[in-house]
Amino acid sequence: MKQALSRQVAAAATVLFLATGCSSAEVVPETSTPAVQVQADSPTEITVWVSEAQALGLEVVAAQFLMDTGTRVNLVVKENLQPDFLGAGTGTGPDIILGSYDWQPELVTAGKLEPIDVSGVAEAFIPGAIQAFAYQGQQYGLPVSQENAALACVLEAMPTAPESFQEVVAAGLAISLNDGTGDPYHFYALQTSFGAPVFETAEDGSYLPVLGMGGEAGFAFAAWLSDNATSFELASNTRNIKEELVAGTKACWLTGPWNGNWFNEQFGESGWAAYPVPPAGPYPASTFSGATGAMVASGSDAVATATKFVLEYLGSSQGQLALFQGTGKAPAELAALEQSSASKIAYEFGMAGLESVPMPVIAEMDSIWVPWAAAQVGIIRGDDEPAVIWQKMLDEINASLGY
Repeated sequence: MKQALSRQVAAAATVLFLATGCSSAEVVPETSTPAVQVQADSPTEITVWVSEAQALGLEVVAAQFLMDTGTRVNLVVKENLQPDFLGAGTGTGPDIILGSYDWQPELVTAGKLEPIDVSGVAEAFIPGAIQAFAYQGQQYGLPVSQENAALACVLEAMPTAPESFQEVVAAGLAISLNDGTGDPYHFYALQTSFGAPVFETAEDGSYLPVLGMGGEAGFAFAAWLSDNATSFELASNTRNIKEELVAGTKACWLTGPWNGNWFNEQFGESGWAAYPVPPAGPYPASTFSGATGAMVASGSDAVATATKFVLEYLGSSQGQLALFQGTGKAPAELAALEQSSASKIAYEFGMAGLESVPMPVIAEMDSIWVPWAAAQVGIIRGDDEPAVIWQKMLDEINASLGY
């Protein structure tokens, strides 16, 4: 697969270079000497640290940037991107790094990232992917891909996207409760459909360390979960869910693209589909998502040029599709996502995640998972009244957060 992608990128680059007379962008292995830093007023080169798959897709984009601006993009492949970036001294690091949104807490604390203004391009992207790079009131990156959960269904049992949650339950819904330990990650779509996000958000979309799942909305979800407890199996896990789908006793599984190849193997590409999760409550159902993006280094001597490359080239449909060729991950830019339909897994899960929201990466999230999962399991099991269990969870979380 990697060789095939290499040939595709090389062929596209050849067409571009024959038409323009430009040479290819340089891809440098991890062991290479760090690039010489250039002056911000007239940079001849910017350095981008990437994974091998990202470099494969970016060669064409980098060559176009060279043709348009005269600035070479030096692609440095790193196996340990985040720790190497944290350890890079002045003049030895990149101008741009491509990495996961959940790197932000550590990178921002270390003063490694430069805020960027994405307001001019944000409407072209999946909203949750843009939100993923909003952290502590600043925007620290532009997304290049998103990954989210969705409702993966066997077409024989669910030939079209369900219009109601009850339709899914009637056909046979599977959500893994991890052998009775709970799964707030996948249940989140149902909880948000009652207007009960885990944390409140600031105006820019960044998460605040204030619980959002208290009040009437949270208790409404708890009551609904109790009323529908028989729809969920405490003993469920990935293994028995797969067995049930193959046997035909379940129709749909709330899961992510990481199980897309399994669906292809079992049912063929034309035998299943990924759909948006229909709401159980009065609001849209938002699954959790994660994102990869381009972040500008605060130590760069060419911030303006690096930002231009991020916003205008990596953020373009062509740039996102080029990266998609290398990584296979669903583009975060909407037009590029629309054009990725030849890749069933990336396209269908991506289109099903337009209402998704990023899983919080603020430190307070660490105090949430255990009591949150325990409350859901307790409600399903009928340990007490749902409002009592939910309030106990809220009290435990708030006490751990010092409220």
